Order: sequence, then structure tokens, then C-alpha cells
Amino acid sequence: MGEQVEKPPEEKKPEEEKKEEAKKPEEEKKAEESKDAAPAPPPPPPEIVLRVFMHCEGCARKVRRCLRGFDGVEDIQTDCKTHKVVVKGEKADPLKVLERVQKKSHRQVELLSPIPKPPAEEPKVEEKEAPKPEEKKEEPPQVITVVLKVNMHCEACAQEIRKRILRMKGVDTVEPDLKASQVTVKGTFEAPQLVDYIQKRTGKKAIVVKQDPEPKKEDKEEKKDSGEKKKRKNQTAKVKKKRKRKKRKTKRRKKMTELKQMLRRLTAAVVTEMTQKWWIYVRTSFIIITHKVTS
Repeated sequence: MGEQVEKPPEEKKPEEEKKEEAKKPEEEKKAEESKDAAPAPPPPPPEIVLRVFMHCEGCARKVRRCLRGFDGVEDIQTDCKTHKVVVKGEKADPLKVLERVQKKSHRQVELLSPIPKPPAEEPKVEEKEAPKPEEKKEEPPQVITVVLKVNMHCEACAQEIRKRILRMKGVDTVEPDLKASQVTVKGTFEAPQLVDYIQKRTGKKAIVVKQDPEPKKEDKEEKKDSGEKKKRKNQTAKVKKKRKRKKRKTKRRKKMTELKQMLRRLTAAVVTEMTQKWWIYVRTSFIIITHKVTS
């Protein structure tokens, strides 16, 4: 009585196998039903809603026309009453669509949805200000007085010279002296420039008698050097022009000699052909005459 009889484990196995076999066909049926069921419809394409002022159907047609065939746009719907444009398309970019409508319709366009994300703020990098170059203080031009000797034979001539000199830049005052044939000029200019200006405008020669303050020796040397450089440049330019002219002349001479030789050859060839033909004509005529005489 105290001892319990243990059931053999082999008796449980057939019952479990039967339950598993009964579950298998049910699972197979469910899998077949799920396969036979229609696939779920794809989600509708995202919509882009714009607000555009349209007062008639013609305006709406223009908006539709400008978006037709645009990248990613599949369908366009317009409503004149609410002034809304609905654009459908999976690959359509709302910002590009907005720019397209603004560019083609020349109207004010507002994007209602989707609301664009605000641009991410870039971290500001503190730029070190570069040290500013020291500005050189420009010295004001020096005021000079120049006394010139100019030939003046009457008061009208002196006044005309005065008017012409006053038109030059940098000249402040001009005082002509008819008796001494001198003109004192005061201002910010250079004496040689003034002399050239008077010669060009009046046609009269001017000579510098006195200059206050007198020009520095360094300035004189610099002017001399600049004058020598200009002369050298002019001389080199003249030499180059002469060489170019010589080259052109030599080319022309060569062409003329070639043409003359060609003409001589042609004339010689023509003369030889003419002489041959003439000689043949003479011989044939002589033979014909002799034949007639003998016959």
C-alpha cells in the first residue's frame, strides 16, 4: 500500500503526438487564408498644400499648367474659393514646388503644409579680427608760387592768359605783370606741368624765372631719371618701328622678284610655242607650193 506504482513514460507520448497532429492542419489553414487575403492598399502620397490668390478658373488653370510635369508631382487640385492648391506626389519637394509656382505665376505663394523645418543654427565661430594695417597719413600738397616769363603785348593778352591759367587744376591765384612780361601763379601744382599747360592752351612759350619754395635736389634728379627713361623708351619704340618697316619692304621685294620670274617663264613658254607653230605653218605652205609647181 505504501509503495506508489509509477506510470511508464511511453503511455504519454501517443496522446501528445495526436494533439500536435490536430494543431498542424489548423496552422496550415490559417497560413493559406492569410496568403489568399488581398494585400493592404499602399498609403496615399503625401499632400503639399499651398495658398495662392486665384480670382477665376483661368488663374487656376495657369497654376496647374506650371506644375504639370514637374519633378515628383503626380496630381494637382485647385480651389478658387479657398485659394488653395493641393499637390500630390511621393518625391515632390515642397520648397521646390513653392519656388516653381512663384516663378511661373508671379504671385505671392504661402506653404501651409508640410511646415518646413527651421534651418539648424550653425555654431558661431569667433573670428579673430585681423590687425588693421596702419594707414599712412597723406601729407597735404605743398603750396608754391611760380614766377613765369611770358610775352604779352597788351592788356587783353594778359587777361586771356590769366583766364586760361585759372582753369588749370590746383591753381589758386594768377597775377599778370604787363610791364615786366611776367606772371606769378600760386597753388598746388608742378612748375613743368604749368609750363606745358600754358604752351598748349595759349601757344606761347613760358620760362620759369623763380619758384618759392625751390624744388629739392632729389626731386630734380628723379625728374631727370624719369625723363631719360622716357627718351630711352621712345628711342626703342622708334627702332622697333624701323625694323618692322624694313621687314615689310624686304617681303614686298621678294614677292615682286618672284612675280617677275613667273612672268618671264610664261612669256618664254608662249614665245616658244608660237615659234614652233609658225615654223610648222611655213614648212607646210612651202611643201604645198612646191607640189603644185612640180605638178
